[in-house]
Amino acid sequence: MRKDAVIEPLSPKAGVFETWLTDPARRAALVIAHPAHEIRVLHWLSSVRPHVYILTQGSRSGADSARRQASELLIEAQGASIAKTWGGAWDRDLYDMLLDGRYEKLLQWADELTADFITRAVDLVVADSWQHYNVAHDITYALARLAVQSARRALGRDITLVTYPVLPPALAPGAPSASVIANVRLPSAAVDAKIAAMAAIPGIAAETTDINTAEGADAHLYEAFYSVLPLQRLLRTPNQTPLYEVFGEDRVRAGIYTDVVRWPHLLRACEALVQAQGATAQAA
Repeated sequence: MRKDAVIEPLSPKAGVFETWLTDPARRAALVIAHPAHEIRVLHWLSSVRPHVYILTQGSRSGADSARRQASELLIEAQGASIAKTWGGAWDRDLYDMLLDGRYEKLLQWADELTADFITRAVDLVVADSWQHYNVAHDITYALARLAVQSARRALGRDITLVTYPVLPPALAPGAPSASVIANVRLPSAAVDAKIAAMAAIPGIAAETTDINTAEGADAHLYEAFYSVLPLQRLLRTPNQTPLYEVFGEDRVRAGIYTDVVRWPHLLRACEALVQAQGATAQAA
């Protein structure tokens, strides 16, 4: 297998990959866009105790760190650790970077992520899925994808990359479809812990309601992990307007933002990351 190849399950036998994925011996990393995303894989996190990278503060107002602080407490309570100096951006500043075409910080985050993956000798990375729902989610996926590829080259061995749906697929109908490679059923205590965590983190009530509505009786009963898709496929022009454009237009009308981050802004940022990685690979 090429070191930058798309990862497939380690075995076609049911349960074998799931067992590998949830093994506490994994040297794992979790890369998420917003604090509280970890709740979507909380049972996995509490079992494997990865090192967690959070891109943003998770505040729409651009001034409140309460969600980030509560998320860090939750993560550390599971015995996992957090990259305190990575990311930490305000969403508003991330949007401004994309609107202005300023990618220096994105390139820095990619380099830092790669270096830490190498230092920690990770063998598994779990990241937000690419869902055309929120640009921070998709940028986080791109950062994790490219950092894994760079770390593979440096280590001379494979690193398994899988994603999980931040939002149920029903809430992101225009996103490219990936294959489920593990669907972990949670024990009742883990379901209760997840529900309690969602109630304890400030600022996520609307997201919790959306998830409960979309997933119904199965909400929080499973943790699904997906294969990664080729980056070339993800960077094709979407067949329908990404939801982050729809949400952005609503926020402009409400006076929260002055401009809308659109698909071309995200595409150009991802292309800059890909170009930088290619230049690094040629120099290696």
